[in-house]
Amino acid sequence: RFAERVRQRLHSDPMPFGDTCLPVTVSIGVAAMLSEDHCADNALSRADAALYRAKQRGRNRVEVA
Repeated sequence: RFAERVRQRLHSDPMPFGDTCLPVTVSIGVAAMLSEDHCADNALSRADAALYRAKQRGRNRVEVA
């Protein structure tokens, strides 16, 4: 939910650039630490995979691992 609010906020607030405003989009991959994770690397790998899924599915979205 937090990641989706961040995505929406960035998208709703274009960035001024010279005489124009550029739309801002973001793709976010999220993963929680699981009890079987012995280090953060496992969660980071899942979050990275979720990020690439977000990009493959059209960008400007949140994917949860």
